[in-house]
Amino acid sequence: MATKRRDTAVEEERVDMGTAAPNEQSLASLEEKYSQQMRQIFPTKIDLPWLTLKTQIDEQINLRPDFQRRDRWNNEKRSRFIESVIMNVPVPPVFLGEEEYGKYVVLDGRQRLTAAYKFLSNELRVEGLKIWTELNGLTYADIKKKGFAATVERRFLPAILLTHESSPEVKYEVFDRLNTGGVIAEQMEVRNAIFPGPFNVMLHELSRDHTFRQLWGIPNSDDPVALEKNVLYREMGDLELVLRFFSLREGTLKSMRFKDRLSDVMSEQNTAFRKDSSLQAREAAVFRQAITNCAKVFGDDAFKLKKDPSKKANRSAPYADAVMQALADRPTAALTPDVARRIRSAFEKLCMKNQEFRRAVEKGTNGETAINDRISLARAAVDEALKGGAAARKPLSKRFSKKR
Repeated sequence: MATKRRDTAVEEERVDMGTAAPNEQSLASLEEKYSQQMRQIFPTKIDLPWLTLKTQIDEQINLRPDFQRRDRWNNEKRSRFIESVIMNVPVPPVFLGEEEYGKYVVLDGRQRLTAAYKFLSNELRVEGLKIWTELNGLTYADIKKKGFAATVERRFLPAILLTHESSPEVKYEVFDRLNTGGVIAEQMEVRNAIFPGPFNVMLHELSRDHTFRQLWGIPNSDDPVALEKNVLYREMGDLELVLRFFSLREGTLKSMRFKDRLSDVMSEQNTAFRKDSSLQAREAAVFRQAITNCAKVFGDDAFKLKKDPSKKANRSAPYADAVMQALADRPTAALTPDVARRIRSAFEKLCMKNQEFRRAVEKGTNGETAINDRISLARAAVDEALKGGAAARKPLSKRFSKKR
């Protein structure tokens, strides 16, 4: 059975990122959409010699630290990995994706490669070793002076390489299958590594937006230690939240499973951005307007789902979907204090009294019906608040049929 790899000493707010729809198994997967490409998997098993590993990382293997945000190993964890290597304990393979001939990006195993690189660069002074205790406090250079270098240099780090011929969709499906057991890599971490491109760059930029971080309770700081303490940041949930906004603009999953639709949008939008360089600025402006409007109307409670006035409200991604999409295309100047008050009142009624909306933000929330229902109801509520009268509810596909 798969297990989460995170353990935190401090109780953290867990954001509701949604649940699968009951009929998800009948929906198309990324594998089915790209069925022809999925037959073209080109894996190669290789061994990376520790003797030349530092040079390979310098010249060929891109660790991409800015684009592989995961909880970082401390020096004791790195040291224990080095001790395992010295003892010749079998370690899991790292997975590399070939972006161009002879150039690789780390898809899984960055912590191991980072530990190896720091050690071989003499940036790591090993500590906390239980077996080779005599090496505690030493760097790689110190170990070489003592004549123990061969205990590391004769070892190999196993790796599996997905060659350049394998499509990004293939790579994602491979990792989705691999992560059904053992230590789980967050889905957004895998997407982030496998779908590099201008759209992914934009997701990172928007995830650093001051107002966005404020509304999701993420520290507005460049301090990696402070950020890594935040569960959304640590698990790349912030990137997924930005991606959700763009993926649900049309209010449809295109008959795909939710997780696969998110990956599909990353692939599609990377291609679209490369064809039209002006698209990035336009899309970013829509997102920033949505965030600005949410903050103006609701303040810091914009994404907190208030189901019971007597209980603490937690942040909810499904609820945020509704709020963000409902306010995304509204002129900020039109959100006067009186209009904002009416919008807040309308959403309070949706959360407390509207059973259809409640179901859409509580059960099977990542399914097509739930997504359509909550966004339609939220948009109708904002329409009514802006117009001052009842807005007829129309199917989402008819009211918002334009493509991104």
